[in-house]
Amino acid sequence: MIHYRSGLCLLFCLLSSAVLRAQEPSDVPKPDQEQRKQVRQLAADLGGRRMDAEHRVKVVAKLLAIGPAGEAGLKDYLDKTLRNLGEMVTPPPATPTLDAQIEKLRATLADLRHDAGLTKASIEATGVPALDQLTMLYGQREAACKRHYQRMGRAVTQLDQFNDLLRHWQSKASEDPALQPASLSIQKYLEKAAKLLAQAAPNDEKARRVLQENEKIGQQLPPEVMAGLRALNTLRITCGLQPLLIDLKLCEAARLHSADMESLRFFSHESPVPGKSSPFDRARLAGTTACGENIYMGSSATVDALRGWFLSPGHHKNMLGESPTRQGLGRSGKYWTQMFGS
Repeated sequence: MIHYRSGLCLLFCLLSSAVLRAQEPSDVPKPDQEQRKQVRQLAADLGGRRMDAEHRVKVVAKLLAIGPAGEAGLKDYLDKTLRNLGEMVTPPPATPTLDAQIEKLRATLADLRHDAGLTKASIEATGVPALDQLTMLYGQREAACKRHYQRMGRAVTQLDQFNDLLRHWQSKASEDPALQPASLSIQKYLEKAAKLLAQAAPNDEKARRVLQENEKIGQQLPPEVMAGLRALNTLRITCGLQPLLIDLKLCEAARLHSADMESLRFFSHESPVPGKSSPFDRARLAGTTACGENIYMGSSATVDALRGWFLSPGHHKNMLGESPTRQGLGRSGKYWTQMFGS
């Protein structure tokens, strides 16, 4: 009995010793109150919207310089950001009936512009009614998806900012090992962000970037010219085509040709001005290239020029061609020139 009790006492002592050892502080120092406060402030700075990637990486460096507490705070920020963005990224509302009708009308318009014998009469008889109906249905689908697109727009903007931080951080870490802690893989976060971005804009990412860039470029153009460039891209997107990037050099070549037609009283793709005979000459003179040109005379209103081109077979094919990637537009009085580049 004595031995039994002694055995129990020994076991209890051993267990108590193990528990006490488990409760002993580790070799890693716990962050003090000031460090915790500093980590919280720096993590909040990382989430600030006014900072560019360069300043965000400086904040990352400050967090990592704190030590394990800063590294843990950085990881928490990265994980929380991805989690929040993941909750924002959702599939668009289903509109199968509208989608089927839209695709049918797009096919009608595609068949029309690919018709070698396209005429103004067939555009008026088939193209205009199809485009009117397509515009209405496409607008209905856009309205149904508007809230989703707005949410996705915010998500994509935040994902772009997050990606900018990660890419800039990765670039700096290649030069400074202190910016690449062993417990964090920048590449893995980039891959996760890329997957979310693909879900947020699986089909329209390229178009979104073109339109976004166009708005920056368009600040250098007259309002009526920018309105025409936007209108053509709206038409192309409605028809299921990619929007065209604005080429300021094509815009300048187009403006000068319109000015030449007005001042010299001619209306032709062939110019009497030396060195500017063809659209290709004029584009080259402006420092770019061209693959097509539309001209219009008779109104200073953008909508009139666009309607005139849509109803004209050759101009129609230029506007809705699959090969162009760039566009330019220029007006002088009632003369308009629209240029395309591949």
